[in-house]
Amino acid sequence: MTKQSSQRRSYPVAESISDSGVWAFESRHGAEFAMPKTSHPFPKLLLIREGSGKVIGDWGERDCKMGDCVSVPPKMAHRLVDAPSDAISLYGLGVSLKLFACVPGVSDELPFGVVAAQRLKSIAVEHRLRRILYLNGQGDKPSQLSCVAASLELFAELAIAMARATPIGKASSKDALTVDPMLEPYLTWLQHHFFEPVTLDAAANACLMSRRHFTTSFKQHVGSTWLEYVHRLRVEYAVDLLRNTDRKIASVAFQAGFDDITTFYRVVAKLTGKRPGELRLTQS
Repeated sequence: MTKQSSQRRSYPVAESISDSGVWAFESRHGAEFAMPKTSHPFPKLLLIREGSGKVIGDWGERDCKMGDCVSVPPKMAHRLVDAPSDAISLYGLGVSLKLFACVPGVSDELPFGVVAAQRLKSIAVEHRLRRILYLNGQGDKPSQLSCVAASLELFAELAIAMARATPIGKASSKDALTVDPMLEPYLTWLQHHFFEPVTLDAAANACLMSRRHFTTSFKQHVGSTWLEYVHRLRVEYAVDLLRNTDRKIASVAFQAGFDDITTFYRVVAKLTGKRPGELRLTQS
């Protein structure tokens, strides 16, 4: 069950992993909070919601502040030390390694360390953890299943967010400028979510930029406008589907993220010089 409290704590929340393999909790540190070194047989995430401090472990000392996510590997001894007069409040999540067994070796791909807040904007970690806390507190089996699914998805999204983007166009050439550090997390996210409803305003917000600053910075570092880039990602995916599946053209268009078939035909023709049906007929 979920461990939540509005009271300030002087010691850590006791480990309490559920039968389903999830431990979700909230902890608000008091001025006297002290944490001895501890370890768990499973990976653990800590989202710093307030305050700042250090996480001390086998990796040495790492600073952490509000908005950062601390990802602790299994069996690593660690402890949090709050900064003076800046007590930490956090959400925590532990997931049993048995839940990762459906994808052999994936646990080795999980990122560990302190993930900076700017890399987490696109994947809404706090929102996800609030949902996990709620679901883990429910007694019914469907909620528990949803909690497990949401917990695994959060670890997966974090691993994706930590991968480096390889933008199409200017930034992927040898002479390209280094991608703006504010853009890189968003570009990584977009490469895995381009088929979802996305907007320019949401993109700018995810990068903590004004719409004007975002559009200027995006074109400078990527070499195309935001919409051109989204269209290119969608068309590349659509071409792959056309050449390697027997799905109907309309189905391919919608699966790639296009809301209407007319726009799909127009964008495909612009980027490839061919109609979708011709791409299907010219398999390599």
